[in-house]
Amino acid sequence: MYVIHSETDEKVLAVISKLDIKEIALINKSKRFDFNWNKEKQYEVYKLTAEGVDEPIGLMSLVDRPGDFAIEIRLLASSLENVSKAKQYQRIAGCLIAFACRKAFEAGYGGYVCLKPKTELENHYQQVYGFVTTKLFLISHGHNSLSLIKKYYEKQDE
Repeated sequence: MYVIHSETDEKVLAVISKLDIKEIALINKSKRFDFNWNKEKQYEVYKLTAEGVDEPIGLMSLVDRPGDFAIEIRLLASSLENVSKAKQYQRIAGCLIAFACRKAFEAGYGGYVCLKPKTELENHYQQVYGFVTTKLFLISHGHNSLSLIKKYYEKQDE
């Protein structure tokens, strides 16, 4: 998995790992992310780090919804220096979403991932990541989830 440095177009190795409660508290103190991540302690919170960068550049909170056969992305955020057109790294959200899709296949859910986006991001998730709307959630599943995994998560030699 990799992110792309915006200035150099260089591919930078990226890794996703689970955060513990202490790390979540440190995230809030760093003020590099919007949202109060302490509210996510009861869920699985993951960080995306890029090689050579000490701090996480992306965060995601997941909930297993076995009754719905889906993984829900509760919260997804890039660090403040990685939002807008001046962002340092590209592909952060895509890598995190692909990770959620992979977990949904591993859980036997056929890649079903759902999320409730902010209104201004709904079209973005549909256009860029292929999510479809159920009016309550945006979802990805099956072939779309597989294509996201191949594009963002699996190693590529391009």
